[in-house]
Amino acid sequence: MRPITCSFDPVGISFEAESKQESFEFLKEAVSNAVPGLENCNVFDPYSLGVPWPSSLPAAAQCKYWKEAEEAAAELMDQIVAAAPGEQGSLPAELAVSSKKAAKRRELLDTSVAAPMNMFPAANPARARIMAKANLLIFMHDDVIESESVETPTIIDSALADTATPNGKGVEILWQNRIFKEFSEETIKEDPVVGPVFLQGILNWVQHTREKLPGSMKFSSLNEYIDYRIGDFAVDFCDAALMLTCEIFLTPAEMEPLAKLHRLYMTHFSLTNDLYSYNKEIVAEQESGAAVVNAVRVLELLVDTTSRAAKVILRAYLWDLELQINEELTRLSGTDLSPSQWRFARGMVEVCAGNLFYSATCLRYAKPGLRGI
Repeated sequence: MRPITCSFDPVGISFEAESKQESFEFLKEAVSNAVPGLENCNVFDPYSLGVPWPSSLPAAAQCKYWKEAEEAAAELMDQIVAAAPGEQGSLPAELAVSSKKAAKRRELLDTSVAAPMNMFPAANPARARIMAKANLLIFMHDDVIESESVETPTIIDSALADTATPNGKGVEILWQNRIFKEFSEETIKEDPVVGPVFLQGILNWVQHTREKLPGSMKFSSLNEYIDYRIGDFAVDFCDAALMLTCEIFLTPAEMEPLAKLHRLYMTHFSLTNDLYSYNKEIVAEQESGAAVVNAVRVLELLVDTTSRAAKVILRAYLWDLELQINEELTRLSGTDLSPSQWRFARGMVEVCAGNLFYSATCLRYAKPGLRGI
């Protein structure tokens, strides 16, 4: 397993189920036995490793090829830093400050590997490398978005602009940015079917971040916020990442029977991120005036309560979502899903568990109140 450097619990309160969630048992089984689809994974009980685990999910999986992912992320980082300014695009501000550069580099590389290796653990070596590179580009863009003006382009901003050209269609896009061009070619070569969907998912998310910048967003209910947050959470990219790493492909029509489970999964995915990243966002607000668009803040305002109480409410909400996911997955097990549909359904549970483990051990989130493990 990839070494764990820290762990934390943003709430300190967990819940207990009256009975085990039967549809999650494949994860528990995979801790000690081979389970189809998890051949590229190490499966483990986070609680046994000392990681706070306030969840009904009995285990989490991690990609065995995290070292290959680390190498790929470091190679891409070196390539970006060495590139000409016009090619590297806008970078996180800390990379230009000598006293902060090394720490920011470590944080970006750690996050770019830890996130996909835990959330999308089924990847083979080549796809693990692609996932790490994609996440490095995404996290670097996200850092710029949090601190810079909308006019400042990143590498994937430049790639998004390329798709607006007359030839900007599918694999025929004439990428102007060499770095993104090489990444896109590597991705499409590995999977000519899902690869273009995966790349478009990245670009769709970038366009969303530029069109709906946080700061002016107000929400009248938690559900309204969830609708926004799911859109902000790169749904197209996450779906394509799950298909890429599980080596399957589903059409929109094949996704329809999974719609209810998918909504529950994306809600759990995005709100878990909010719960664990809240303290990081508060620090960014205090240091640079960055907007806090987070379910904890939304609940604070809607319920007129403290952030501590809002975190407890959100933890309870996530717990109930897991019960609903179990119920829906159990229902789906009695239907005639195809093997690929069932693999995607099960993969959504793997992502929920992996995202929770990633969040609880993420240096990027844990720094305000860090404790070692």
